[in-house]
Amino acid sequence: MLGHAGERGRVFRETVRIGEDLATLGPRVAGSRVSTRIALLHDWNSWWAEPGDGALSRRVDHAELVRAWHRALWDAHLPASFAHPHHDLSGHRLVLVPHLHLLDDPAIENLLAYVRGGGTLVCGFLTGIADRDGRVRPGGMDARLRELLGIDLLQEWWPLDEGERADCGTFHGTLWSEELTPAAGAETVAAYRGGELDGRPAILRSGRAWYVSTLPEPAALSGLLASVARAAGVRPVLDGLPEGVEAVRRGELLFLLHHGNAPVTVPLPGRHRDLLTGTVTEGAVKLDRFGAAVLEEHPRAPGEERP
Repeated sequence: MLGHAGERGRVFRETVRIGEDLATLGPRVAGSRVSTRIALLHDWNSWWAEPGDGALSRRVDHAELVRAWHRALWDAHLPASFAHPHHDLSGHRLVLVPHLHLLDDPAIENLLAYVRGGGTLVCGFLTGIADRDGRVRPGGMDARLRELLGIDLLQEWWPLDEGERADCGTFHGTLWSEELTPAAGAETVAAYRGGELDGRPAILRSGRAWYVSTLPEPAALSGLLASVARAAGVRPVLDGLPEGVEAVRRGELLFLLHHGNAPVTVPLPGRHRDLLTGTVTEGAVKLDRFGAAVLEEHPRAPGEERP
């Protein structure tokens, strides 16, 4: 923390200021939790068992896919938490499975129960293709998942080469594609155009369960997840957030974190006081480059006039 510039250096002074801010906030946040309505499922076993030399594509990387889906949520200003596929998912309105090729029976039953209980599920390609021992399930995907996701047959996998993109109508898919036969009643939300997969589903929906058989470009993936989240009753903590600004509620406090290097103005409903500065703002708050604010509602006192 103490660099060559010494105690007068910027890094050391900023570190001291962060320590002071944490001391100020500590009593207000101790014991509180961030509550999110979206969960991304992650499992170390599935990551460790990811195919190596025998993989259909060496470009498919578990961590990169999880990062892409999480970034898509972040760009849409949607906070999310990570959960194991065995965890109780009932407290979440939306559950995302970016890439879990290995799913055991308890995990699959948990996903089925979650959707039956009213939850919305979005699965990425290769979900549940193998059992706990890494054996590919008959049909190319667990039959229970195929029924849930509206897939009659998973005919064939079509990995995409470096730089290759799949035309999906309103967006392009990358990395992967699949030859799917949809089940009766399933909705093809987006279809491949041209080539061997022309007309085949790129995105499939069956009730509250979605299957994405490719990796949409970042803006398209963010738009898709934001749309599904809205339908599931999940919206950003604040509307109208500028790009690069993160908003998270922790108990009664609203945290704003600005990740950009230019000042921004964040619209706010009502009147708030910043615990870090003591400043009272109404209607909006200004954040400096890489700035932060921790806000609590600050009602106007009886008889107090508006500024």
